[in-house]
Amino acid sequence: MRLKTWYDAGLVAVVALVTGCGGETLEPLPSKFQAVVTGAIHTCGLVTDGTAYCWGKNDFGQVGDGSRRSHVYPTPVVGSIRFQRLSAGAGHTCGISTAGSAYCWGFNFNGQLGDGTLTDRSTPVLVDGGKSWITLSAGGSYTCGIAVDSLAYCWGWNASGQLGDGTNTDRLEPTPVAGGLKFRSVHANARHTCALTVGGQAYCWGSNQFGQLGTGNTDASNTPMLVSGTLTWIALDAGFSHSCGVASDGSGYCWGRNHFGQLGAGDAIGGGGQTQPVPMTGAVAWASLDLGAYFSCGIQAQSASAYCWGYNGSGQLGVDLPGSTCTDESGIPSQCSRAPVTVTGGLSFATVSAHTQHTCGLSIDGTAYCWGLGSDGQLGDGRKGRQIFTIEPVRVAGQP
Repeated sequence: MRLKTWYDAGLVAVVALVTGCGGETLEPLPSKFQAVVTGAIHTCGLVTDGTAYCWGKNDFGQVGDGSRRSHVYPTPVVGSIRFQRLSAGAGHTCGISTAGSAYCWGFNFNGQLGDGTLTDRSTPVLVDGGKSWITLSAGGSYTCGIAVDSLAYCWGWNASGQLGDGTNTDRLEPTPVAGGLKFRSVHANARHTCALTVGGQAYCWGSNQFGQLGTGNTDASNTPMLVSGTLTWIALDAGFSHSCGVASDGSGYCWGRNHFGQLGAGDAIGGGGQTQPVPMTGAVAWASLDLGAYFSCGIQAQSASAYCWGYNGSGQLGVDLPGSTCTDESGIPSQCSRAPVTVTGGLSFATVSAHTQHTCGLSIDGTAYCWGLGSDGQLGDGRKGRQIFTIEPVRVAGQP
């Protein structure tokens, strides 16, 4: 099954049969991590000198080591490029070099690598266009970024208008998002994109089946649409079919699909979609939010504790919740939480990154931890297999 089709079908049953670890040798990392990001079934991180490492599923070359072999330990990305930012998507990875150039590698079925081809790459390739970039976001089968002029560009799959260029045409290289808005962050996921302007306004575009654009209706748009309300935003992110943001006072709001409680609104709303921002439950001031498939995570501003909520079928919330269930459209019950719950372990985090069925975080002392599904080595602790799950953060192997 091609990844685009898999991403469309839903993100619960993604585990393939896998073998043992294959005797992979652990090579110690040269320094601490400065960033860690999750993809669908792989993970990447930057150590302090800007060297990129990836681990987990590598069937399309998304680990970037020149092979198609999955890895259970951090593996250096090929080449001498030093990176300042990384973003991991469904089957591809992108990064910004210290010189400001964008590189991508992995799956390229829809042109999401931005090199003008449809060729998968197992090592980094330069994104076309010669632009300097300040941020990138690798989505399901597409990528978006913001150049130094604060304009947003997207490339790759565009069936739902998620590139925001006013069409539904796939693009093989960076294409300007319509409207000429000045953005400071952009967030790509499966079929919709959200971005935060330099003035603190939230815009979203693409699929809107469950209200994930936040416009008060379910009409899709292939150009940016202003999120409803008068709030000023300081942070924003897009999940598979929901979106969340942090308002200027630190309070959290979410909108879109809510069948597993991924909006974090508790029992105040049902499991249906919400077409405009609704407040998250609890008097928590958020430093940041990061959204996965059918779940969400965030860092509490004062304590630096990590919280997650929504679907917990693989332990990706970082806590066991026996007896707490939600049912999907098929009536199948699964463990979930409709309100934020503290990640087990008492760690203080600088960042957290959520994706399909696993989550990783970087502690304030620069140590990377992961939890949830470890089917293909994406936890980075030396294990893989379809029965590998952990609800407590495990330390990524090889760190000093």
